Amino acid sequence: MQRRNFLLAATGLSSLTAIALFARGMMGGSGMMGGGMMGSGGNVRERSALGGSSKPSGQAAGAFFNPLKIPPELRGEMHGGVRRYDMMLKTGTSEFFPGVKTVTWGVNGPYLGPTIRLKRGEEVALRWHNRLPESTTMHGHGMHLPAAMDGNVHQTFAPGTSWTARYKVDQRACTNWYHPHTYNRTAEQVMLGLGGLIYIDDEESEKLPLPKRYGIDDIPVVVQDRLFTRNGQFAYPRNMMTVMHGFEGDTLLVNGTIAPYHEVEAGWVRLRLLNASNARVYRFFAEGAPMHLIAGDNSFLEAPIEMKEILLSPAERAEVMLDLRQLKGKRVVLRDRESGAGVLELRVRRDAAVQSRLPRRLTRLERADAAQAKKRRRFDLQVGGPGRLLINDKKMDPKRIDERVPLDQTEIWEVRNVGMGMGRMMGMNHNFHMHGGHFRILTRNGRAQSVRPWERGDKDTVFLAPGDRVQLLVRHRDYRDPKVPFMYHCHVLEHEDAGMMGQFVVV
Repeated sequence: MQRRNFLLAATGLSSLTAIALFARGMMGGSGMMGGGMMGSGGNVRERSALGGSSKPSGQAAGAFFNPLKIPPELRGEMHGGVRRYDMMLKTGTSEFFPGVKTVTWGVNGPYLGPTIRLKRGEEVALRWHNRLPESTTMHGHGMHLPAAMDGNVHQTFAPGTSWTARYKVDQRACTNWYHPHTYNRTAEQVMLGLGGLIYIDDEESEKLPLPKRYGIDDIPVVVQDRLFTRNGQFAYPRNMMTVMHGFEGDTLLVNGTIAPYHEVEAGWVRLRLLNASNARVYRFFAEGAPMHLIAGDNSFLEAPIEMKEILLSPAERAEVMLDLRQLKGKRVVLRDRESGAGVLELRVRRDAAVQSRLPRRLTRLERADAAQAKKRRRFDLQVGGPGRLLINDKKMDPKRIDERVPLDQTEIWEVRNVGMGMGRMMGMNHNFHMHGGHFRILTRNGRAQSVRPWERGDKDTVFLAPGDRVQLLVRHRDYRDPKVPFMYHCHVLEHEDAGMMGQFVVV
C-alpha cells in the first residue's frame, strides 16, 4: 500500500486544514498515511534507511503546530524514611488529532506517564496499580536493583492487583525509564502507551551548573513512531514482517505530541533524549545550533563533546545541550537524519531567567580495563527462521536459566549480530540490553576507537547493525539471588517477544 503522512497528503493545504480533513474522515486510503497497516518494515543501517521502511515524514513536510506536552514530574512523598510513589496503569483516550479520540494506555493519565524523580541514597517504593484489562509488569530500565524488584517477566501482576518495587537508589545521576516487560506482550503494551522517564539525581549532578528547570531548560524528549488507522486508532499489524523487522510507524510522537514545538529561553537548553520506539533507530541532529553531548544511558561523560549527530537504537538515551544564547527570535529544529523527519522545534522567545552553562568537566569515570576480566561469555543474536529469533541457538524459556554470573566478578561479554550468517547486506538490526547493572563498551568490531562518543560512559543498551560485534565489560554488584533471574535481550520489542531473550542469575 502507498504510505504517506497526512501532512504530505494535504500538500498545498495548511496543517490545520489537513488535520480538519482527517478528523472528518475525508483523507484518502485506508489509513492515516493512505495505508492502515505497515508494509515490510526495513532496516535502518549504519548510513541510511533502506527501502521498504515506513518513514515518518510528516514534520519534514510542514510546520510544527502543537505545543509539546511535558509529562508531570513526580517526586513522591516521604513516609517512614521511604519515598513512596503511587502509579496507576489504566486505559483511556488521547486526542492526537482535534476531535478524534484514540484508545490508549497510560500511567496516571491516558498516555505515557509522569517523570519519576529519584535521588541517590534514598530508599524508594514504587507501587504500581493495574487497572488494565490484562496482566502486565513494570520494569525499571537502567535501574540498579535486586532481581525481585526488576519488574521483568517474573514479576507479573494481574488486573485489579498491585506490585511494589522497593529498593535503595544507588547509581550515578542519569536518565532511565520504565516500561512493561510482559512475556510475549511487551511490544504491544509499550505501543499502546505504557512508559515514562526516570530522572536520577546525585550530589555531583546537583553541583554542576547544568540546566535543571524541568520542562523549561531541562526538557524530556520521549520519541516514538506510531501508525494510525483511518478512524484515528493505533494500528499494530500482527504479521511476520512485524515480527522479523520490528514495528515501525509513519508518524512521530514526542511526549505523545505530533509535530511539536516548545518555547524556550535564549540560554543553554538540555534535552534528555529517549528512543522509546519499538524498533526504529534514529540519528538525531540539531539544525540551527551547536549540539553538545553530556551523557549516555547511565552516566555523564567525563567532558562534553560537540556532536554533529547521535544514533540511538530502541531504549537508548542521551543528554545533549544546545547553545541558544544568541538565538533569541530564532528557531532550532531537532531532526532525524535517517528519515529526514523533523522531531521537535524549539522557538527561542525570551531572555534566559537563569544562566546555566556547559562545564568543561562533568564527572570522572572508572577506567574500563579488560585485564580485570575473570571470564568471557559470548551472546550471538540469531535468526533461526521465520518468527524464530534466538540468542546462542535458544529461544526464551522463562523456566530456563541460561547463565550464572558470580557477584562482583568482572567479565567480558561479547555480543554479535550474526543474523542468518549472511553478513551486513542480508541481516537486520538488533541491540542488546542487560538488566540489573551496567556495562562499559570496550570495543566495537574489534577496535576501541570505533566506540562512539555516546557509548563511552556507563551503558545498559548497545546497538548492533548486521554483522556488528561488541565487547562489554560487565560486573554485577550488591545483589545476589540464585533463584530470581535478570534478563538480557534485544530491545527491538518484537524480537524480544519472539524469543530473542535469555536469563541469568547472580550467584
